[in-house]
Amino acid sequence: MASGAGWGRCFWRMRVAFLSIESGEATAVMRATGEWHGRATISPEILRALATVPPAQNPITISYAEGHLLVASMTIVCQWNSVSQAFIHDLQNPNLLDLLALERTVPRAEMAGTALGRKIRSARMKLERRLKNAATQLEEFEVTESELRGIVETRIKSRLGMAS
Repeated sequence: MASGAGWGRCFWRMRVAFLSIESGEATAVMRATGEWHGRATISPEILRALATVPPAQNPITISYAEGHLLVASMTIVCQWNSVSQAFIHDLQNPNLLDLLALERTVPRAEMAGTALGRKIRSARMKLERRLKNAATQLEEFEVTESELRGIVETRIKSRLGMAS
């Protein structure tokens, strides 16, 4: 991950058998034990520091508490996205908003070659087209694409059960 990938938002997600760390288009997956129902987002600079000087502890203990990711002896401020299992598993026919919310919860590995991944990518492309069209149509009213994105972002956070 330290070699050339974009250092945008960094996500940590753990399933029963593995932990994935995502940064830009790069994903690192490793064996892990435990349960973690959600996603922690940390600063890319912190991830870069962890990649440069990893904790000496073996195994490395990772946990979350009150807005902080605890990695070995480090306490890192993070944004926590809690995802209810019902939201993920009960979506039989997800609408565009559901798919955009799922984009934030589904591991990148599942996005690559699955039908769900294709639906999510299609929803993202539709959103981009519709935002550009809406911004063009509302230009006379001084409504910007950025403002429209903010509205959609609020709806996605609401769908995920996050505070705005």
